[in-house]
Amino acid sequence: MRIGLALSFAAMALLAAPAGAVGMGPLSKSGLTDGPAKAFYLTVSNPYDRPESFRVFAEDPGLAERVALRPAEFRLGAGKSRTVLAIATGLAAEETFKFRVCARKFDDEKDLVRAKVCSTLSARRVDRAPR
Repeated sequence: MRIGLALSFAAMALLAAPAGAVGMGPLSKSGLTDGPAKAFYLTVSNPYDRPESFRVFAEDPGLAERVALRPAEFRLGAGKSRTVLAIATGLAAEETFKFRVCARKFDDEKDLVRAKVCSTLSARRVDRAPR
């Protein structure tokens, strides 16, 4: 009985949370480069009816030194969106580097539900063709 009650409270908390915590796209993207870095454009959108601050970050903290994000923190007006640049760095020849970049509200540590959305990115460095 207690487990059922706990699940009911958890379901109510999820229903009380905004349906769209943050928007980000594309959800997956891949690309080729002939140099040590590859950039991807991502779009983060604010679905709320008020301005909010957002944070964009590499999901795996161990990859943070290989993933540059510009800007990593910003504020968006209600219903607005912003382009973010995600750059994979330090690519070795013939390396495929896969990583995830996530976005969420900046101050969601105080929220019961910490919703985030992530994009899976894949950068492949290829050798330059001989001339």
